[in-house]
Amino acid sequence: MKRVLLSLAALAVSAFGFNYSGTWVNKSEYRYNDPIRLKISGTTVTPYLYRNDTLVKLRAKNATKTGTGLYEAWGFGMKNLVLYIKPINSSKIKVYEKKIDTDRKIVITRSFIFNKKGAVTASIKNRYVGNWRSTGAFSAISKLTIRNADGQLYVRAWKNTANGQKPLGLARAKYYSNALHITWYKGNLVVNAVIKGLNYNSSNNKYRTLKLDLKAKNINTGIENRQTIYFKKKPVIVQERRFKKRIKIGPVDIDLLINSY
Repeated sequence: MKRVLLSLAALAVSAFGFNYSGTWVNKSEYRYNDPIRLKISGTTVTPYLYRNDTLVKLRAKNATKTGTGLYEAWGFGMKNLVLYIKPINSSKIKVYEKKIDTDRKIVITRSFIFNKKGAVTASIKNRYVGNWRSTGAFSAISKLTIRNADGQLYVRAWKNTANGQKPLGLARAKYYSNALHITWYKGNLVVNAVIKGLNYNSSNNKYRTLKLDLKAKNINTGIENRQTIYFKKKPVIVQERRFKKRIKIGPVDIDLLINSY
């Protein structure tokens, strides 16, 4: 009995510690009067339905925390809608719906999977992260480094010049319209780029190829240059590191150079 109580307590802690706050979107098949979106702030839950192709906001209610999720009921029309919300992971919840008539008889019981809005975008952003090298020898931009810092993508670029590769600079990327949008300012040069991911690899949630559409303008002369550049993941090169190890064999010291990989 004591072990059962401890298990229930652990389950309660895991549910209570779950961050429900945010906007959740129904990814399951739904019907008329089913919730298609939930906005949760703390323990306040606001459901949204589609009625006549219009998004309708219902009354917000304070939810009651239970050991395994949130449980709440509110009414619209002549029926009550009861929702039981259970966490799956940090970006997904399961919502059990019960519609109850005035005689307190359950008429519909269904369940849905909701994804946290923004979680999908974060996953897509991570597909761009890495070190990238241009596939063309004469491209305006030779390489890219893309990093994710607190949900923001930062792109560092190098340009090809007559004197070799020169840093173009670091800029924050904006993600919209299924692409990254970046602007660099370098002296009298303004460089705008749109980066799209190609050849998605589902096994590691990464793109194999990036397509960069470039527009560079010299603000002094007004001359513009446009170019499309393709990038591949820069291979990770494990450089050989040599170190000296001293081994003593009997009275003789022998120096050995050992390759470490």
